[in-house]
Amino acid sequence: MSSSDRNKIVAIMKENCAHAYLATCDRDQPVVRPISPVVEDDMSVWIITFNSSRKVKQIRQNPRICLAFVEHPAGEKAATVLGRAEIVDSLDEKKRIWNLVSWDPSQFFPDGPTSDELCLLKIATEKIEWRESQTGGENVYEPAKK
Repeated sequence: MSSSDRNKIVAIMKENCAHAYLATCDRDQPVVRPISPVVEDDMSVWIITFNSSRKVKQIRQNPRICLAFVEHPAGEKAATVLGRAEIVDSLDEKKRIWNLVSWDPSQFFPDGPTSDELCLLKIATEKIEWRESQTGGENVYEPAKK
């Protein structure tokens, strides 16, 4: 993948974090909800949420996810991430991501990154389907296997 395409994907995801939707599985039923993820320049995607949330319970049973970023209002640009959600317990990572979120996490986690209720999810990307316009066709990015 060219660095230009990589930069385009990251830009689409970063610019649309306020319009992101996470799908998990509740047994055999997909469940979609809006979220506000953190996207880093290296394409890492992180989600801060509650340990007791339904999404974390669903991820513990089945880590497969789909995460969609959609440009508003027309949906011209979009990126859909297919992969797995991993629960990250590292306090150092929680502190680092805490400082990157676009919203104030202390309103939900007054004890800060050390809160027992704070759950950090890292998205392990298997494939990203993306487009720059509705008429420009869809592109596919698959990271190299480790």
